[in-house]
Amino acid sequence: MSTLIPNENCWIGFSETMPADDVTLIPLASEVAAATELTDFVISITAAAQGNAVPTPRLKSLFETSIPGTSSAQFTAEMYRDSVKTDDTAWNMLPANTAGVFYISRFGGTGAGKLPVATDTVEVWPVRVSSRAGSAMSSNTAQTFTLTCSIPQKPNEDAVIAA
Repeated sequence: MSTLIPNENCWIGFSETMPADDVTLIPLASEVAAATELTDFVISITAAAQGNAVPTPRLKSLFETSIPGTSSAQFTAEMYRDSVKTDDTAWNMLPANTAGVFYISRFGGTGAGKLPVATDTVEVWPVRVSSRAGSAMSSNTAQTFTLTCSIPQKPNEDAVIAA
């Protein structure tokens, strides 16, 4: 067993265009390649889905069984502002109410610059930006912002990119 940190190992991209297969969220290699890479702007990202269990107790047993219930997801990110105002890529790309999709390759793709390509696995997170909040400004501190998104449909956390 080995351990791995995301630094220099991941790839994150955003596109306002949903994958052509917008039901199963299996992207084409060309759709991932067309996304704007935001890896260099990301400080941290939380893209997490979770489900709950619904209790189904029975009087004949002391063991309380359960069945799968509903699920939900959350998406937040801490990102850097760009040092050149006109090129403030992440900030300018993600104003409130922007809809699109984040492609996350936690282990990087096999393409140039860790770009995920055909047969690589990526997480596909459909989002709508709820807010982007600038950080407090203070001396000797990099400017950042917090991105918060709603998740309008179930993400595909194991999408294999199609050719």
